[in-house]
Amino acid sequence: MLRLQLGILSILILSLFSLNTDASPPYVYLVNSEWTVQIVPKTLAVQAKPTSTEVEVPISLGQTGFDNINEFIQNDKIATWKIPDRFLTVRFELTADSLSVEFAQDIQFNETLNLTWPLIENFQSLQGYILPLFEGCYVPKDDSRWQNFLINHGPLNTTADLSMPFFGLAIKDQTLTYILTNPFNNQIHFKTTSTSGLGMHVSHAFTPNWKKGRYGFHISLGDASPVTPAKLYRRYLIENDEFISFTDKIKKTPEAKKLLGAAHVYLWGGKLLSQYDVTDWNRFARKLISENKVARQIWSGFNTETKKAVQEISQSEYPSRYVRRVVSRALSEQLEDRRFYNPANWTDISFVPELAILVNKDVSTLTYSELYRRNCLLLFAAFPMLFHHPDEWGDGLSVKLLQKFVENSLDRLWLGVDSWQDGYRHPTAVAKGIELGYLIGPYDSYHSIHHPNEKDTWETAQFDLKLYESGAIVNADGTKSRGFKKKGYHLSPLVAQPYVENRVNNILTQMSTNFNSWFIDCDAFGQLFDDYSQLHPATQLDDMHARLTRMSWIRDTHNMVVGSEGGSAYAASILHFAHGMTVPVIGWGDRDMKDKSSQYYTGGYWPPEGPAIHIKQVPLKAKYLYHYFDPRFRLPLYQIVFHDSVITTNHWGSGSLKFKNAIDTLALLELLYNVPPLYHLNIEEFSKHQDWISRHYAFFSPLHRQIGGQQMTDFEWLNSDKHIQRTEFGEVIEMLANFGYKT
Repeated sequence: MLRLQLGILSILILSLFSLNTDASPPYVYLVNSEWTVQIVPKTLAVQAKPTSTEVEVPISLGQTGFDNINEFIQNDKIATWKIPDRFLTVRFELTADSLSVEFAQDIQFNETLNLTWPLIENFQSLQGYILPLFEGCYVPKDDSRWQNFLINHGPLNTTADLSMPFFGLAIKDQTLTYILTNPFNNQIHFKTTSTSGLGMHVSHAFTPNWKKGRYGFHISLGDASPVTPAKLYRRYLIENDEFISFTDKIKKTPEAKKLLGAAHVYLWGGKLLSQYDVTDWNRFARKLISENKVARQIWSGFNTETKKAVQEISQSEYPSRYVRRVVSRALSEQLEDRRFYNPANWTDISFVPELAILVNKDVSTLTYSELYRRNCLLLFAAFPMLFHHPDEWGDGLSVKLLQKFVENSLDRLWLGVDSWQDGYRHPTAVAKGIELGYLIGPYDSYHSIHHPNEKDTWETAQFDLKLYESGAIVNADGTKSRGFKKKGYHLSPLVAQPYVENRVNNILTQMSTNFNSWFIDCDAFGQLFDDYSQLHPATQLDDMHARLTRMSWIRDTHNMVVGSEGGSAYAASILHFAHGMTVPVIGWGDRDMKDKSSQYYTGGYWPPEGPAIHIKQVPLKAKYLYHYFDPRFRLPLYQIVFHDSVITTNHWGSGSLKFKNAIDTLALLELLYNVPPLYHLNIEEFSKHQDWISRHYAFFSPLHRQIGGQQMTDFEWLNSDKHIQRTEFGEVIEMLANFGYKT
């Protein structure tokens, strides 16, 4: 009877107000067989009543400042009107099971206009929030620790802080999902409410660089499953032709199939010579102190610390790892110098044919690979029987570590190196890895640009002076956007593309054996910019498209398996893999994690053979365990949407073995979600952890080969404390995990 009365009322409103476009009713009702939606145009308050229940669901509270309305029109399932003093057109449309809401900016302004909608307060049937923070979180509305975490974090940017542009409300016996139809220029704000629960509102900035700004939601009711919002978002992507399956990606890039079953490993110790490459350190040190012409040349290039290390080695039968590393680093630096070969010092040394050809070439014409090869062969020839052959040199990226992987049955791996220089230094290892079926790729980035004379710089931020002066992203106030760690500037992706192509092409030309994968930092992280430069103006949408263009170019031009940081939804159609979804960056800015005297100190970027920040195992604070690892609050939202599209794992700052008190929980999460682990390894670290890595791999890899490219179809908690959890992949595999260690 109530539905009939409401239906008659909506017909009466339609007949009255479709004739008078300068008036609006106090209430608008949109009704179908699924639900009734009540809208108050003058406050933008919206409330829904599902047909199947008597429980009313607040979609948004009302607010003041919207009572000046004209051009009101309502037809069967649509209501539209204008708010002239806000320069907005408002449109509500009810479909079978969804409410579409759109706010369109009528006039382009030279300043930013802000709109807040929806406003959500604590209400009786609200139980919690379903948020795509990294992989996904369930936030109970009355959990004070989560309240403090979200409020202190500040507003959530819906591209940088949310992995996907939606959120959900867990309501008794159902969920309410809000999908943002424009993911840009939005923020989610949290606050505690008068009833001690957690409330939120969303704001959108209509920025002046958009010709016509639009902001809206696709709102749906669903069942009570905590992953229903993710299922609805997946459906939304498919309906809008925005979903690309991993199967289709493999058709386009066949090498991507090698990601199925692969653990992800960052390799460290990429210098030319490692401590393991000298067969007799004591004898070699004594030779360096001798009167040999080559030895004198090398000795003269050492600093005081290195000379002391050589002398210590010459007097020790078992020299320490520290002094061996000091000398191998210093030798590696000399081996990269184009002046290393002085013909007068090698007159008494015989050359193998390969070396003879290289030394007769004009040194200025040598590629990096040829230069390094020449110098390594020269050193090998000058000190016979004291080195392994240069083909075997190296630590992380080396034939000897690859062989250890093989011996431990690790037959599928993604291997990342921190510099493309590693590929020049160890082409034999690259070739061997590809022969073994591995994916190998360098770290690359186009996020920041530094002055060419910047002392404390990194190679990915170096381009040229012209681009440094003209290519920076410009803020709305006319200042240039500072780069990572406030160094240099953020580089406009609109002008970077020629430099991307030049860099990648040049790297691959310099290599004797090319990489088959490429990792581009930041592009899928979600930090997008409005650029007010007169030379290259851009909206966040333009910024996004330029980032996707360069990743696509690398993928398609060079048949590369492409990955990036994060894995935000906007990049999912392009990416093969992403680092940072299972566990993101943790504790950025936490003083204890940067304080050398603290037990939580994560370590620095030294030594280069294995930076402590990646390799040192440390405990994690209880508050971070609670928010990032506690299985009661974890949801596989990203996997529900993209498990059969993008391979995701941990951020490199939060590797699978980094936090000592989270290793077991993370291993279970990786297996339950069917996502690969991520490790930081060199020869020493693999020796420490090979048993753990091999056991985990033996369980994970066969399963991932079978279902890594298949849809995660379900997730559920199986007991009241949420410690026993279940996932389902198609109709093939069901996984159960007990995080409480109870039977």
